[in-house]
Amino acid sequence: MDIKNILILSMVKGIGPAFIKKNCHRLINDRSCDHMVKESKPEELDNLVTYAKTADEIMSDCKDHDIKMVSIIDAEYPSQLKEIGDPPSILFIKGNLSLLNHVVAIIGTRHSSELGNKIAERVGSYFADYFSICNGLVEGIDEHSIYVGGKVLSNVVGIISGGLCYNETCSSHHIQVINDVLEAGGLIISEYYPRQKEDMYSGSKASRIQAGLSHGLILVQSKIDGGSKYTLAKFAKLGRPIGVIHFPTSAEYQSESFGANRLIAEEGKDGLAQIIGLKKTSAIKTGPLFVLSSKDDYNRLIKSMSNANNNTLF
Repeated sequence: MDIKNILILSMVKGIGPAFIKKNCHRLINDRSCDHMVKESKPEELDNLVTYAKTADEIMSDCKDHDIKMVSIIDAEYPSQLKEIGDPPSILFIKGNLSLLNHVVAIIGTRHSSELGNKIAERVGSYFADYFSICNGLVEGIDEHSIYVGGKVLSNVVGIISGGLCYNETCSSHHIQVINDVLEAGGLIISEYYPRQKEDMYSGSKASRIQAGLSHGLILVQSKIDGGSKYTLAKFAKLGRPIGVIHFPTSAEYQSESFGANRLIAEEGKDGLAQIIGLKKTSAIKTGPLFVLSSKDDYNRLIKSMSNANNNTLF
C-alpha cells in the first residue's frame, strides 16, 4: 500500500493508530485501503473520495515545504516507536533522521526553577555526547536541556504538537526554537498534518512519541501532578530505563516543583505508580530506575541504555 492510501486510511473515522499497527501486514500486502475500510468501516466508503482529495493536499504541502512523510511500513520508520500501542501511522519529518539511532528523552516542567534550569543544561550537555536529546522543545526544562552556552545542541530531536508548517501552527517563541534546532542539524517530528494547529490535546498525544522514540528517559524537575506524567505513563510500559534527578542537599529541591522527583527517588516504582495513576505497581513495565545525583549515576544510566539498545556506548 502506498503512502497516500495509508494516509487516507488514517483519516477514516473509527480507524486509529492501534488498528493500523495491528494490521500492518495488510498495509504491506494490499494495494489500496478500500478492502480494509469495506471490512471494518463500510459506512465510511462514500467518504474515501473526500479523504483522497485531502490526502493530495497534504502531500502537496509536504512537497512545497520540504517535509518528508514516513509510514509505519517504511524501512526508515523507527523500530523502537513501533513498541508503543498506538504508534502514528505516518510521521512528518524535517531534518536528520539518523539522530533516531540513539535517543534519550530529557523532560520536566514548563515552569522550571533556577536550579532545574541549571541541572537541565548540565544533563543535556553531558548526555548529548552519547545520545540525541528528545523532548517537546517547549519552555522550561525542555529548552534548557537543549541549549548550551546560548546555542542549541546539534543532535536534538523535537516532537512538536502542531503541523510542520510551523510558522502557521506554532507560537512565535516555539517557531524560533524549531528554527534553531533545524539550523543546528537536528530533527523535528510531528504526527499532525502540515497545517494542523496545536490544541489542548495534541501536547499529551505527542508525549507518547517522545517515549516511544527514546531508549531512556530523564526526569529533571516536575510536580507530582505535572504534565511530565503523560510521558512517564507511556514510558512505564516499555521496559526501558528511567533516570530521576535527585538533589537532596538543596533547599530549593524540597519545593513542590520537585515533588515528582522526590517521590520516585524515595519510593521507586511505587512512587512512579502514584504519579501516573496506577493502583498496582505490578502494572509498571519500566526498566531499571536510576536516582541521578552524580556523574557516576549518569554513567550507570548510559550503560543501561546502551545495553538495552544493543550498543556499547560507554
